[in-house]
Amino acid sequence: MHQFTVKKTLDVGITELWALVSDFANLDWYEGPERVEREGEGPGMKRRIFMAGSDAPVEEQLLSIDHAAHRMEYAVLEGGMNIMRDYRVVAELQANGDTTQATWDAQFSGLTVDGVDPEMMVQVMSDTYASMLGAMANAARNA
Repeated sequence: MHQFTVKKTLDVGITELWALVSDFANLDWYEGPERVEREGEGPGMKRRIFMAGSDAPVEEQLLSIDHAAHRMEYAVLEGGMNIMRDYRVVAELQANGDTTQATWDAQFSGLTVDGVDPEMMVQVMSDTYASMLGAMANAARNA
């Protein structure tokens, strides 16, 4: 099992951040996707994220969401752009005065293609989440 955590203290309140995070199918605040398609509502819903230059989406499924705890879990489904098996993410926000501690815990069991180093994927995804958290904070501050 390959596990990694991205933690970042964001200079914005938890209420504003949770409004973005909990709207699972809305990624308008993030520059990467060209479009996001939504299927369903609440736990079980899926979002298909089409990145620039790619015909195949990254498909993610919301597994659970706890508004009181500012916590959600989702799976990144195999196929399309995702080459990681059993990829799960737990995203959690914790208030810390006027700032918010954002934590993205992720894990995957392996890769669906040969010749790719799992540690390289850990670094790619860690960098992606760090960038995403910065964009999220900027969007929340400007909301």
